[in-house]
Amino acid sequence: MSVSEYLPFANCILHLIAAVTMVYSVYFNFFHVNIPNHVNPIDSAFGGKFKYLTFLNGCFSALFFTYAVVIDASLIVFSPDSPVFDKLVQIKSYFFASITFPLSMFVSTTFWSLWFINRNLVMPHDFDLYFPNWLNHTMHTFVFIFALLEMITAYRSYPPRIIGLCIHLGLQLLYLIWIHIVYSQCDQWVYPILTELNMLFRWLFFLGTFIYTGTLYLIGEYVNKIVWGYQPLKVQNEYSP
Repeated sequence: MSVSEYLPFANCILHLIAAVTMVYSVYFNFFHVNIPNHVNPIDSAFGGKFKYLTFLNGCFSALFFTYAVVIDASLIVFSPDSPVFDKLVQIKSYFFASITFPLSMFVSTTFWSLWFINRNLVMPHDFDLYFPNWLNHTMHTFVFIFALLEMITAYRSYPPRIIGLCIHLGLQLLYLIWIHIVYSQCDQWVYPILTELNMLFRWLFFLGTFIYTGTLYLIGEYVNKIVWGYQPLKVQNEYSP
């Protein structure tokens, strides 16, 4: 048997491992990570955990991989070629293409880049006592690994580029608005790096993140085509024989 014949099984195992890992990480982060005000005043401020892009991305990853497990299990009920099953798979594909892949790449690469430049910009040493190292890696490293493995173990049909980019950049815009709402409520920026920048450089930073995350979406689309090639125009999903 060729390696490609084992990919559907590997993909199902990936979904299960990633779902358990990310659901538990989000649960632990939400209920057990409590950083005192004297260490990080913003942590308990308006918005709670939901003001952090890392936490939101963890939620999206947990949701995607849990949904993927449900899709895998639904093969017991549906035929891979049934219209209902195909629609469920299309939702899964579009969610991965527009949200899970580019957002996970963005969170992981920006976090670790800033970490190696000056970790105080994203997670000062004082946080280590309250934010365990394993959680740091599941939320900032494993999301990257899981998304990359999902890309190479299963074909997916990408949405039309304009739709995929609008979904992703629209989500980024909503988050940008959200962190400004948080700032208006507690007069604190969610991330220390934003405090270090004046208004001009802060907006240039925001613009740069939009350009970068849009590029990551296009990279995902390109990698999908390189790994899986150009598929015929007929309706097809990764579960089809």
